[in-house]
Amino acid sequence: MIARFLVLTFLSLICRSASAEDDPDYLAMIDGDGKDFAYLLCSDCHAMQHVLQKRYSRRGWRDAIKRMTDDFGMAELEADEHALIIEYLTQHYSPGSGR
Repeated sequence: MIARFLVLTFLSLICRSASAEDDPDYLAMIDGDGKDFAYLLCSDCHAMQHVLQKRYSRRGWRDAIKRMTDDFGMAELEADEHALIIEYLTQHYSPGSGR
């Protein structure tokens, strides 16, 4: 589990240095723990604008990730990965986030 997290973190750094710095969607994202992972995970299948315009509750983000996994083939997340992305999305892209 830790090894997978480290690999995904490493990949996110590569992705960030390779193309994220030029991606307006990445630049529009709110900085915080989980930003790189959210970008890496979500932008693999669709534009980040699709995510950034959403305002889900914690449960809504949890349901969206479950839907991506069940219906669209996204890889199952480890517990720590799941917690990281849910916390990031809820903190910055929920109805009470102020955005």
